[in-house]
Amino acid sequence: MSDDARRRRRAKQARRDARRIRAQQEEAFEEVPEETPLIDEVRHALATDHPLDLLALVGVLLEATTQDPLAFANPDAPESVNIDDLITGFIGVQIPETTALLGVLVELLDDAALATRCREELAAREDAPPEWVTRLPEVEIRRVTRMTHVLGEGDEVVIGARLADGAELTCAVHVDHTWSSQVSDAFILPVSIDEMVAVAQEHNTDPDTTFVEMDPADARAWVEYGIEQAEKIMVLKRSDTWPACRPLLRWLLHHMPEGGQRYQPPRLSGGQAAELFDEFFSGHATKFADQDHRELLEDIAFDTGTGDPLRWSAGRIEEVLNRPTDTDSGVSTQCLLDLPDLLRAFVPFAHARSGIRDELTAEALAVLDEPSP
Repeated sequence: MSDDARRRRRAKQARRDARRIRAQQEEAFEEVPEETPLIDEVRHALATDHPLDLLALVGVLLEATTQDPLAFANPDAPESVNIDDLITGFIGVQIPETTALLGVLVELLDDAALATRCREELAAREDAPPEWVTRLPEVEIRRVTRMTHVLGEGDEVVIGARLADGAELTCAVHVDHTWSSQVSDAFILPVSIDEMVAVAQEHNTDPDTTFVEMDPADARAWVEYGIEQAEKIMVLKRSDTWPACRPLLRWLLHHMPEGGQRYQPPRLSGGQAAELFDEFFSGHATKFADQDHRELLEDIAFDTGTGDPLRWSAGRIEEVLNRPTDTDSGVSTQCLLDLPDLLRAFVPFAHARSGIRDELTAEALAVLDEPSP
């Protein structure tokens, strides 16, 4: 079994164990603590050669305490764990494994009162967490790199960190600009950012994908905004690692400088937009040069995809073609029937203005020739 697969298995087990804490506490921990699955997982994580195993485990436990705002609509949604009960369970079992858990919680908890409770318990214990745990506040953000594509539909923000003991970890965060720039995926690996970026660059065969260095303060603003957007929209995209790694990502963000500029979507001023469409309809699509066709094109140019009228992907064209028809919009049936031809004329025009390669233009236009489902 690979390390990633093993880590995912432990993460799932940790989530189940978190929900058992309350039951274990009520039973006064009658079973031997060393034999509980969670304690076994902690012991194994402490025995590995990288702190990420324990950090990720605690992150999953914390995420299990987050209430899903849409859980009421999903009878199969897992029950959230009460964080107070979780900490009480750890305090009730005084062994090295729970000492380590409490030590990590001191750093990862957003709630100051709960962190103080863990800190006070640690001060009263005879044993102490591993040194790397007590030095977690000394984490250093070494570098931030952004992998971006010319069509601008998403960015991969790569955050590299080094712990006080020299161990390095790197978090890759996908920011989806077609969905309000929300964070739609993230994962953390026990490798240096230099290694991760070097491997990504080596295997990158896409001439439209580039890597740029990013100001850490801006990266924090981008990602925090992306997390807020995901929580505001309440349609959280999920993967094997997201949002399981959200607490750990938040911890890294807290150690990055504040005051950065969040992502700014590409926007044309009113005058620039008017100039763009005037030029198009007067010289490239004269047969569509009426108000209905113009309003339709302006609507889809600004309200689909990233909202950038100068960049069109195959996915964005699919989105446009599959949009429900608004019967109250006043758009005529003939105008809607003309939409594929309107796009066939506009996309090459827009891409010529923004310098998009002909191959990407052809990929986008090919969607218009696919048979309707």
